[in-house]
Amino acid sequence: MSPAGNASNGTSMYMREAVLTPERRIWRAVLGQAYADAELTIWPDGSEPNARVFARSFLRADSLDDKAGLCLVCELADVPVDRVVLWARRQYSVAACVAA
Repeated sequence: MSPAGNASNGTSMYMREAVLTPERRIWRAVLGQAYADAELTIWPDGSEPNARVFARSFLRADSLDDKAGLCLVCELADVPVDRVVLWARRQYSVAACVAA
């Protein structure tokens, strides 16, 4: 097989084919639920739902416990933790959360 790949099936020896097992699907669903919780709207009285606060903190890896948990979930989901944290810190800045 050439380094460019096998034209008959479109694979390359340099391409890592991700196997999406049922277990990985579950852990990706955990990340999806954290995202859904982080996107909850503020209540009419102006307060934030606890799930929203915890999910944003978890996705940003604000504490050592959050970081350890997120690292584990991302490892089991086969998702790069550094990208999740970078995205979450841009999306949910701490200053915006304090001001809200």
